Amino acid sequence: MKVAFVGGGAFRLVGILREALSFPELFADGEIRLFDLNAPRAQAVARMVAKTPEFAAVKCRITCPTRLEDALEGVDMVGVILMGGSYRTHRLADKISNEHGFLSSDNVSPNGAMLGLKTGATLLHIARKMERHCSKAWLVDFANPIAVLSGMINNHTKIQAFGICEGFTNHEWDLTRIFGKDEQGDGCAVETAGINHLSFILRGTYQGRELFAALNRRLKSGWKMCRMDSYRGRAVNQRIASGVVELVRFYRELGVLIFSTEGDGMEHMNYEQCMARKNYDVAAPGPAQISVELKKFTEARAAAQQQFATLLDKKLHVKFWDSAGKTSGVEWAAKSKRSAFVEMMRGRAGQTVPIVTSTLNLGAVAGFTDRTVLEYSQIIEKGKVRPAGHYQVPAIMHGMLAGIANHQTMLGDAMATEDPKLLAQALLAYPIRQFSPAARSLFKQLLRLNRDEIQPQLRRAVDYL
Repeated sequence: MKVAFVGGGAFRLVGILREALSFPELFADGEIRLFDLNAPRAQAVARMVAKTPEFAAVKCRITCPTRLEDALEGVDMVGVILMGGSYRTHRLADKISNEHGFLSSDNVSPNGAMLGLKTGATLLHIARKMERHCSKAWLVDFANPIAVLSGMINNHTKIQAFGICEGFTNHEWDLTRIFGKDEQGDGCAVETAGINHLSFILRGTYQGRELFAALNRRLKSGWKMCRMDSYRGRAVNQRIASGVVELVRFYRELGVLIFSTEGDGMEHMNYEQCMARKNYDVAAPGPAQISVELKKFTEARAAAQQQFATLLDKKLHVKFWDSAGKTSGVEWAAKSKRSAFVEMMRGRAGQTVPIVTSTLNLGAVAGFTDRTVLEYSQIIEKGKVRPAGHYQVPAIMHGMLAGIANHQTMLGDAMATEDPKLLAQALLAYPIRQFSPAARSLFKQLLRLNRDEIQPQLRRAVDYL
């Protein structure tokens, strides 16, 4: 098969492609194309992939076209791995959101909506090019907010799009930790439905046992968080442990089991308390602090690029590749395990694969229109994608999920049609403090902050708020 990656200069692709190439049938006599506006970065990633032991075992070409059209021509799948907009406006939007009493993130939040506006034109441009150069290819989007962008492409182009999340396998870690081990377990088989970063496990098994019966026995009395592996560092382990503890609390109190412990999704179930705990009015960064952050970010990125370039000129032995996941600074070299990108490649190549993506509902989840974008379990079989079942989200969460899903679907519609009035309505559909003066003021300020990075026609949305 032939696969193109837009944003092909991302170092994380090394680990993803190591896993993909460990399935030699995927790329036997095939091609991987890496396209990036920063062509030297894509070329560096290609050289690093070519040094991996997995690439050496497969007869596969890896190329770096400098024109998007050339990268897309005749491919079977297009992976998008990029972030729209500037670091500065994203961080300033954090501060504005916090001052208005709203959580901020790159996905399920008002600031996530702005990121969608800054990325949408790029994704739509790619999809339009795909219509001409690879109309049957899948567009697999990793750029947040994945649901907004997936819905836009599916509802307004001829391209079949899927939004995938790095949290696709979070439950394999979370459930295994609940059962006592800090590792990615292979014994989880679940079905889920909801929205990206806030979907729920509806049924499943754990190591061959019915999941919820086993979970109830485990949590019946005296449950404690498992011991965490020290290689990640204390701060990371505390964050992970906190997420698992919250997952258990929500299950005990509300009877729902979150599929992926992503912070901004879970925080919607505990919104006011999260705002108070984070004390945003004190901690939110100001312009001076953001300038310092940006300087450090730029320096760290340059150092990482220098390290990467240095490694390109070295012979890297098997020990380097085997230990990369626990070696500070080269985590990008670790072979991924069940990457959603790789699962999608396997499915596109004709293998039968269970997957969870954000795409159009199309009757999979009760109580939502077909064109609403949702996250749910699917099966890829013979190169075709279908729902893995028919689902109903937990009644206690239906209102919240419906509000966010409609907000995200409307955002995609507004971007595709460049309709400023629809954009204003989509923003006000966000179901936290809905239609309030605070929400209207927030979205006006966010639109003004980001005006130079969004489509000119959509800037007029402030007139309707």
